[in-house]
Amino acid sequence: MIHTKLRYLRKKANKRLQDVAGATDLSPGYLSQIETGKAEPSISQLRRLAAFYGVGVVYFFESAGDDQILVKAGERPKFGRPDSPLVYELLRNSIPGIDLQAAIIKIAPYYEEPQGLFVTCQSEEFIYVLSGVLGFEYNGQMYFAEKGDSICYRASLPYRLFNPTADITEILGIGAPSAL
Repeated sequence: MIHTKLRYLRKKANKRLQDVAGATDLSPGYLSQIETGKAEPSISQLRRLAAFYGVGVVYFFESAGDDQILVKAGERPKFGRPDSPLVYELLRNSIPGIDLQAAIIKIAPYYEEPQGLFVTCQSEEFIYVLSGVLGFEYNGQMYFAEKGDSICYRASLPYRLFNPTADITEILGIGAPSAL
């Protein structure tokens, strides 16, 4: 499903693999493997691709008919491989006209974004720490949030999340318009 949506977005944007590769720091060959379903991008790679195409990461996991207003706890869509350092559990379905996303995000012990990778997008975001400690670097300033703490920020400025501890950190992330 991800591979077909990526190919669709690239064709719709009238871009070559080389164009996408240059903007996302991924090789054309690797992008081709992703688009043909022979490789699966990591969450950080998918975030770069989503930013390039101007969609939220959740776009790649939505399917037709997701417009139910109730999401049962055991039926939440999840993305991220079980061994992935970031696992997202979506708290809402895609509803036409609502451009808000909410997810529970589990961050593996000692996880950091790859060196020098900062995220930016055109949304406002809110994070509530459910458990553990969240490291948050925002616009050159470092913050550490613990269980019960919250962070609200404009995602148009560079930021990155990390887990500075040996325990899993779990956060509630909300973004509008949807950037997740």
